[in-house]
Amino acid sequence: SGTTGKPKACPFETQRAAGLTGRVGAMGLKTGPNGDRWYVCMPLYHGTGGTTALVCMVTGITCCIGTKFSTSRFWTDVRDSNSTGIVYVGETARYLINTPPSALDRKHKVRFMFGNGLRPDVWHRFVDRFGIEIVGEFFNSTEGVMALFNGSRGPFTATSVGHQGAIERWRTRNTYVPVECDMVTGELVRDPKTGFCRRKSYEEGSEILVAMPHESAFVGYWNNPEATEKRFERNVFKKGDLWYHT
Repeated sequence: SGTTGKPKACPFETQRAAGLTGRVGAMGLKTGPNGDRWYVCMPLYHGTGGTTALVCMVTGITCCIGTKFSTSRFWTDVRDSNSTGIVYVGETARYLINTPPSALDRKHKVRFMFGNGLRPDVWHRFVDRFGIEIVGEFFNSTEGVMALFNGSRGPFTATSVGHQGAIERWRTRNTYVPVECDMVTGELVRDPKTGFCRRKSYEEGSEILVAMPHESAFVGYWNNPEATEKRFERNVFKKGDLWYHT
């Protein structure tokens, strides 16, 4: 994981693989020999590329592996492999949209893209230029305990990192909790008298903390207890409570 600074190794438990397959149904993907073909040129040791390859193996979707990400080779590889889906991470979509327009921009079979970090100023331009039907934008980290997913098929959910309905938001209201923090330092703002934090509304936004039943609910970083401890926040709303930094 590189979400919190320098890359750190972390365990990835087999049981998490079952949960990852939810993205297949959410985007309406077709499995099997005549189904979708997912082009992956992101590093397989990183969460996004690695878990996508894992999902392909578990569900039977064809995984088309590129040797590396290249703006000049990307769409050629996609066309040569007859891929119907692509994976992006961070600014890779921006690199692709910044290439000169071509008559081949829509000469492919891609109908969906999946990844994280697609910025609002890139989202619409990318979808319109390359003719993408579905954008599967997610928020999570390799070791994370909270995941948001937005299987966007149009402008209503476009440019969102995740989309939850009223029922799901109510169900998790005391599990995923935005708290006031210093947007510069990232430190939580605590009341000088009580020492506790102030909850914020989802509309206001801030860092979301995740309620943890115990420390072992987080897999942690491999042989790195100091980095693992930094992901926890204690005594947030009451003495003895335990929360996870997202």
